[in-house]
Amino acid sequence: MPIAYCSCLLLLPIAYCLLPIAYCLLPIAYCLLLLLLPIAYCLLPLASCLLPFPKGVS
Repeated sequence: MPIAYCSCLLLLPIAYCLLPIAYCLLPIAYCLLLLLLPIAYCLLPLASCLLPFPKGVS
């Protein structure tokens, strides 16, 4: 059991260290998603124009 206890003690500070980084990256990822969504919506009709899709699919 002491090995598990040791690894737990080692992982706790690492988790505490990574938690604020995750909190920092979450809004950045959300921002990127919000930025990329309109671009994707813009490129979708362009892609459907360039690729030979059936006329029924828009």
